Amino acid sequence: MHRVKNTYHQIRQWTMLLAVVLLQACVDPFELQTGEVQQSLVVSGMITDQNNPELNKVALTWTAPFDSENQQVIVERVHNATVTVQDNLGNSMPLYEEGRTGVYTLQESDFQVEHGRSYTLHITLPDGREYASRPEAVRPVPAIQGISYEFKQFVDVVRNSAGVLIERRSVGFEVKAQVQDPPERGNFYRWDTEGVFEFYTNTGDVPVPSVCWANMGSINTKVVANNDRLFNGRYFEQPVVVVPADIPTKYRIKIRQFSLTGEAYEFWRLFNEQQTSVGSIFDPPPARINGNMYSVTNPGERVVGYFTASAMVEDFIVIQRMFYAPFPGLPYELPLGDCRYTFLYPNVTNVRPIGF
Repeated sequence: MHRVKNTYHQIRQWTMLLAVVLLQACVDPFELQTGEVQQSLVVSGMITDQNNPELNKVALTWTAPFDSENQQVIVERVHNATVTVQDNLGNSMPLYEEGRTGVYTLQESDFQVEHGRSYTLHITLPDGREYASRPEAVRPVPAIQGISYEFKQFVDVVRNSAGVLIERRSVGFEVKAQVQDPPERGNFYRWDTEGVFEFYTNTGDVPVPSVCWANMGSINTKVVANNDRLFNGRYFEQPVVVVPADIPTKYRIKIRQFSLTGEAYEFWRLFNEQQTSVGSIFDPPPARINGNMYSVTNPGERVVGYFTASAMVEDFIVIQRMFYAPFPGLPYELPLGDCRYTFLYPNVTNVRPIGF
């Protein structure tokens, strides 16, 4: 019974935090069904020092606790809210909903984010309920000095269909960001990625295969964050992501490096602790992860999620995966048809991206 209660608590915590991670990784939240009616507001998003609407977004959803009977949870998007970000000098920036997505975006014409200022998110729902974040400061972030990668074998501990912990072996390219930490103490970081790879298809009627590129968005399977407690003022390498070793083509991996406040780092640290837990009966019960959002209207109301203000830098590297093939599994064969219309991968284009 103790194990069942712990498992239930973990699943409930995970489902309420899932939407937070999805926006940070530039993935749309998913929607399922449940019979529960109790809901909490989930707030997920950030602003950066880059005037790029793709980076400056906030997603609002309602989520209900996990329904253990139906094994499902609902994520309902919040529409028609009034969303603004205000700095500590009183300047305000509106965010507008993109269609009926529940995602609110800061437009380029309204952008006024500066280093050294702190920013607060304000939300007013159509029914008048108000929510806000605690202020988040935009801290500076050092440049990415370089990016390295290593082709290696990985061993992960996973649960099989019978619930037994087993080892799963795979190969891939471990990608690391190289950073020179500033001399002052108390620097906090988060990293995310964008993966684009080349692929070919056999059109059957021309000697040269058609070539396209697929943008996979973020390929991180967990939030990557760190602090300078162990390497303050020194050069360090941070493992950020594993690029799959599946087809022998070029893969461009872009790394985005964000600054964090200490509070934001602690939020992601606790989240990662629960994310990497295998769920053993001997694990301690998961802690309640508190974000920086709260209800102005009802201080006792539970609000899930975190609003971040960050400086950001980015760089990329192209991995020549063909030099490490053949990879485990069946021999790779070119798919048939025009690469633009095979529907094998998302976001396909025949326009050559930078780096290829």
